[in-house]
Amino acid sequence: MMGRSLTFTLMAMLLICCQRKASKKYDPSQIDRERIDMVFGHDVSKVLLDHLYIVVDSLTYARLTTNRNFKNNYASLDIGLPDFKPLNGTTSTCYLRGHKHYIEILGPQNTYGEPIGKSGIGFSLRNKGEYFHLGVTPKLKRPGTPYLSMSETVHMPFGKNSATWFKAFYTPSEGTALQTWYAFYNPAFLDSLHQTEHHEYSREEFLKNSYSKKQLFQGIRSIEMTCTPKDYERIAQEMRHLGCALWEKNDKTLTIASGDVIITITPSNSIKFSRITHIRCVLNAVDTSVTQLGNLTITNKGTESIWNLENLYED
Repeated sequence: MMGRSLTFTLMAMLLICCQRKASKKYDPSQIDRERIDMVFGHDVSKVLLDHLYIVVDSLTYARLTTNRNFKNNYASLDIGLPDFKPLNGTTSTCYLRGHKHYIEILGPQNTYGEPIGKSGIGFSLRNKGEYFHLGVTPKLKRPGTPYLSMSETVHMPFGKNSATWFKAFYTPSEGTALQTWYAFYNPAFLDSLHQTEHHEYSREEFLKNSYSKKQLFQGIRSIEMTCTPKDYERIAQEMRHLGCALWEKNDKTLTIASGDVIITITPSNSIKFSRITHIRCVLNAVDTSVTQLGNLTITNKGTESIWNLENLYED
């Protein structure tokens, strides 16, 4: 198991010695990055969360897309590229937009053919001093492993033309129900999207016409997942190879600082497939409402919003 590896144990020892015992929240200043870099090297790709997706059942999807109070107050919802048009009665996928992150929600009849309960997390990558090009590759702590060894370049049509959006890297993981991928994004894509020139790609620039600060949802703070042993090791190793800091290890549960979000991974031998169980989000204003959308419960506590997805899964 990943949790027993000598390297990860050493990382945990280095991190524990520089944490403040009284604090339970992630604080990047608590991590002795210099000592970590001395052990592992530091020239790795920068990691940030881009978005995640989840496939929900028909009741949950219908409630989420038709709840007027949720749509008016919680977040901007649209049907995606290229125009970010408002929801209509025929779409099988919708997008909930924040300032830097977004959540893609698929119904059971989605055009991708993805089954209920499947989910995925997409991260953005950037190499220091390197501009986007089709030959770009991730800089890892340890090259030459199966992790992030596969890639796919995604293009998006704009009228009669097509623009390269991103180049994504992933680990071969046939049959997984929780995908992870790590992508380099092309600034020229924003040129096509907004009809202005961009020298850098930013998540904020991509979302600027669809995010509304007047609504509650601002972004994602943490993602909690329960995984099969195989997915647990894969995701933990991907994070390790990208230099993400192990913040806490409680038995076999790993809490990892992955760029601007916290990822918590718990292994389980009793589940049939891996799943996201909770998403903790940041709100633009204080709110204390509880919203039930089919099998999804969203509980707001001050400026934190907790998505409970556990009732989506049958096993």
